[in-house]
Amino acid sequence: MFSILICSANTSYLENLKINIHETIGSVYELLVWDNLAEPKPIAEVYNMLAARAKYPICCFIHEDIQFRTKNWSDKLQKAFEENPETGMIGIAGAKYKSRTPSGWSTGIPTLDYCNIFHEDKFGSVQHLYNNPAQSIFEPVVNIDGVFMAIRRDVWDDMKFNEKILRGFHLYDIDFSFQVHKKWKAAVIFNIDILHFTQGGNFGNDWLENTLHWHDHFAKELPQCTEGLKVPGVIEKKIAKNWLYRLHTENISWNNKWKWIKEGKTWQDPTAWPYIGLFFFGNTLKSQKPKA
Repeated sequence: MFSILICSANTSYLENLKINIHETIGSVYELLVWDNLAEPKPIAEVYNMLAARAKYPICCFIHEDIQFRTKNWSDKLQKAFEENPETGMIGIAGAKYKSRTPSGWSTGIPTLDYCNIFHEDKFGSVQHLYNNPAQSIFEPVVNIDGVFMAIRRDVWDDMKFNEKILRGFHLYDIDFSFQVHKKWKAAVIFNIDILHFTQGGNFGNDWLENTLHWHDHFAKELPQCTEGLKVPGVIEKKIAKNWLYRLHTENISWNNKWKWIKEGKTWQDPTAWPYIGLFFFGNTLKSQKPKA
C-alpha cells in the first residue's frame, strides 16, 4: 500500500499521471496532491504537509511530468524495501558521492553516478539515460534525484523535509538524501522504467544561489559517500570542472558566476581555468568535457 504525493503546477500533466498510476501501480494506493498554482508554497513545505496526511507505510514523492512504463511497479518497490530493511529511500537516479564542492546530485563521473530514466523532449524524441556500472538491479547511493523518491513513512517521521533553509523548489532532494543517509541507506532501483517529459531542470540563478547556500550550511559535514567507497584525492576537482561544463549554457548572472568560482575555489586549480573561461563566455571558448 502506497501514498503518492505530488506538488502540482500543471493540470494536464497531473490528469495524465493519475490515469497512468491507476493503470500501472498494481497496488492499493492513495493520491495526495497540492495545487501549487492556486496556493504557491515551497516544495519542502508542501511535501511535509502531504506526508503528514499520508496513511500508508511507503510514500512516493514524484514529479507530475512523468509516466510509469513498468506494470505493477509497486511490487518491485515493495520487494526492494523488504529485502533491504536498512534502506530508507529509493530513487531512479542518484550518486555514490556527494561532494563538498557545490554541485547537483550528480558528479558527472560514470563510476559514481547511477540512473535509469527516459527523457522525452518537446519534439517527441526519447533518450534513455542509463548508467549502471555494477549492472545491478538495486544499487546503494548517498543521494537520489527528486523526480521519483520512495521513502519509508517512518523515515519521514524521523527526518522531515527541511523547510527552514529550503524556501523554494531546489535542493530538497539533495538535502533529504543527506539527512537520511546519516541513519539509513539510499539506493537506485533499475527494474522500474519512468519516462520524464521535461529533460533536465532549471539550473539558473535561483538554483545556483540555493546550491551555494546549502553547501555553505553543511560544509563541515561534506563530502558524503557510500560505505567502503574509495575515491581519488582529485575527485573534488573533477566534479568542479564537470559542473562548470554543465552550467556553461545556463542563464546565470555574472555576479553569481563569480560567487560560484569563489565558493568552489576552482580558480586555485590551473587545470580548471579553461572551464572557468567556458563557464563565463559559453560557446565562445572551445573545451572538452573532462574525462573521469
